[in-house]
Amino acid sequence: MQLPEIWFVLIAVLWTGYFFLEGFDFGVGVLTRGLARDRQERRVLINTIGPVWDGNEVWLLSAAGATFAAFPDWYATLFSGFYLPLLVILLSLIVRGVAFEYRAKRPEENWQRNWERAIFWSSLIPAFLWGVVFANIVRGVPIGPDKEFVGNLLDLFGPHALLGGVLTLTLFTFHGAVFTALKTVGEIRLRARRAAAGLGLAALASAAAFLGWTQLDRGDGASLVALLVAAGALVAALVANARGR
Repeated sequence: MQLPEIWFVLIAVLWTGYFFLEGFDFGVGVLTRGLARDRQERRVLINTIGPVWDGNEVWLLSAAGATFAAFPDWYATLFSGFYLPLLVILLSLIVRGVAFEYRAKRPEENWQRNWERAIFWSSLIPAFLWGVVFANIVRGVPIGPDKEFVGNLLDLFGPHALLGGVLTLTLFTFHGAVFTALKTVGEIRLRARRAAAGLGLAALASAAAFLGWTQLDRGDGASLVALLVAAGALVAALVANARGR
């Protein structure tokens, strides 16, 4: 294995770690508006990720830094061609961090409700846009001879990319529901498990559509194996959730 291949594997591990860890706290943020029924339950959900959400974002810094260090052309093309989606993600992450820190600074209901709305939207938007970005990377985008993206904004939001966004949004929210069930007790745990069952089926359906489309369009034997492993893991998670494991 050559050095570029080693770096590529390392970067893949870093991005996978980021989506695995930040994915569930994005999901919990989305569930603050759907699963929680009052301010107390929203506080419970936020507290489940309170100790870890900022640490999870370190994986993003490491992944982006490794991409810049090992593949500067890839980094430059990605961050210039995908400028607007990545800027929206960055602004969402900034708002999200401020919302976590400021929500409890004042006791007024309106103050806390507004920051809770900010947590919801700043979790939902990146969860969707990350899928859009990486679906474009997988499918490919038009790049000119000077290694610059030569498409337009609409090219980044084609059907395949939007399906990728739906996949990451449903998968992260499913993961957040499972995490909530692991970290809570009582009625909210039962509701989290019920929500995980529905979200898991939605994630499975969107995964089947997205991975099947990608396999038919760009796949080979290795990607088929990865697809089957991913599908099996998702099915296993649904079964475990149904059994309360």
